[in-house]
Amino acid sequence: MDDAILTARMKSKVDELKAAYDREECPCLEQYDPHTVASLLKQFLRELPENLLGRDLAQGFEDACSRSAEAEKVTEFQRLLAEVPPGSRLLLSWLVTHLDHVITRETDTKMNIQNISIVLNPTVQIGNRVLYVFFTHVRELFGEVFLRPVSRPLRWSNAATMPALPETQDSIKEEIRRQEFLLNCLHRDLQAGVKDMSKEERLWEVQRILTALKRQLREAKKQECETKIAQEIASLSKEEMTENEEEVVNIILAQENEILTEQEELISLEEVLRRQISTEKGEIERLRAEIADIQSRQQGHSETEESSSDSESESEDEEELQMILEELQKQNEELEAVRLSSHRGRLWPE
Repeated sequence: MDDAILTARMKSKVDELKAAYDREECPCLEQYDPHTVASLLKQFLRELPENLLGRDLAQGFEDACSRSAEAEKVTEFQRLLAEVPPGSRLLLSWLVTHLDHVITRETDTKMNIQNISIVLNPTVQIGNRVLYVFFTHVRELFGEVFLRPVSRPLRWSNAATMPALPETQDSIKEEIRRQEFLLNCLHRDLQAGVKDMSKEERLWEVQRILTALKRQLREAKKQECETKIAQEIASLSKEEMTENEEEVVNIILAQENEILTEQEELISLEEVLRRQISTEKGEIERLRAEIADIQSRQQGHSETEESSSDSESESEDEEELQMILEELQKQNEELEAVRLSSHRGRLWPE
């Protein structure tokens, strides 16, 4: 009975963690038991649509294990890995590199090559001999892979408070890459017909963050450009300045084009917010009509005990609808504030 309870709790935690990833969130894994995290990883690997090595290449890896010389095995493995589809090869390289870290810490993890292979073999359907070659020649086969701690994507859950944005161009570009990946995933799910309000809300959040990041990137480029111009002007003579006037004009024109691009993005964001505000205003009117209908029906009821019970029920319904209405009005006001902010940014760009 105790084992059954523990198993049920483990499954519940795994499902909770999986649901968080399905919502495009980045849960803190330190808050979960290592067995829960490992179970989710194994579940993910089991549910892959096909073998990581591919059906046609799997036997080739097995045959390569029969080579007598170790160098020949490695050479043949390198050749076969080059034929593995890029997505599968990337996942395989991350998986092997990560598990190699686990193996090198055997004193703490209690996991060596044999133990890892026993666990991994039925999960990814790769033979023990092939796994052994992977783990004993990680540098030769996956030496270009470098794993680093994950950076969680920025969140902007509160429309009134902008998150702290990265400042350097490289860090801004990296965050844009993460947010665009999230945006593509959200669009994919919603276009596939997934009805999930949390995903729709996250979509608007990611779009706001991307707009702010691109503005931040343009500002960083502008500051870098201005710094370079100032440095060049300080070191140029009058004659040299005349020769470089055309370059300065081109730089100024490029900055003007960036400002126009930013204004176009703000116009687009304003249109999106207008549509969402219009939709929510329609919902508010519908709820108001429903509340008015309930109030009208209440007035027509008699004073009997039965009608009193019905009235209480409808009163509760009215209170609930009133709460929903107030929440929608609050959201509508927040959206209107964001729209006006973007409108001001379009009229008076920095």
